Amino acid sequence: MTGELTPLAIATRPNQHIFLSPHYDDIALSCGGTARLAARAGNRPVIALIFGSEPDLSQPLSDFAEAMHRGWGLDTRAVVAGRRAEEAAASAILGADDRFLPFHDAIYRGMNYTSNEVLFATPAESEATLPGRIVDELGLGGLASTHARIYAPLAIGNHVDHQLAFEAGRELANAGWDVWFYEDLPYALNPERLRTRLTALDGQIEQAARVDVSNVWDDKISAIMAYPSQLPTIFDYVAVGHSRDAIDAAMSKYATSLGNGTPVERFWKLA
Repeated sequence: MTGELTPLAIATRPNQHIFLSPHYDDIALSCGGTARLAARAGNRPVIALIFGSEPDLSQPLSDFAEAMHRGWGLDTRAVVAGRRAEEAAASAILGADDRFLPFHDAIYRGMNYTSNEVLFATPAESEATLPGRIVDELGLGGLASTHARIYAPLAIGNHVDHQLAFEAGRELANAGWDVWFYEDLPYALNPERLRTRLTALDGQIEQAARVDVSNVWDDKISAIMAYPSQLPTIFDYVAVGHSRDAIDAAMSKYATSLGNGTPVERFWKLA
């Protein structure tokens, strides 16, 4: 990896761009600029929503899940419909198509994750097969690996759903797919969280690209703002306000620090 930014022609070269999104806001936040560039280049990206299926209303929700709903201002029956409406608005801005995989968010998977402490820790042992099931559900058998790029989270911040999506990306990379791992934002705004994750993966990953997103920056921020139910929660994790100006300033500061004054999105690959 040189110090040069990745030429746009290289960044958008594949015919297919598939973004693995643990939750409804992750692509806009972490690599929305790259998705927008792919759309502008005529390669309409697909956002594969991994953990976005409706909770099983026949099963009791944990107090933790109920508290999350209250924080989002949504009740249990409205939560997925509300979040999918936000996703549709963001994807329209980015020029992407949404695809929903049949997996529940961690807070709906029984009583495995009932506090922030366990939500940002090691995935439950009972979920060891989930990454492989994610890969199977993507149904990539009819797609040529040479014509596609898959984007997966690096799992900065250690959210269990992001860790499971990272492992799915690792399986795909080991199977020969071109996988770029994106830096999970806004978690990466905290330098300690970024440092911790890169240290944990030391020797396993290397930089793949830094994509100049200056021409689509406003679209990226507009896509992020399409998730009003989530902004207070996710930006509280990094002590950033949730107004457009506050989010734009924090995200721009990080992106330009990576691009020596040019806003970029940075990606990694298996070494």
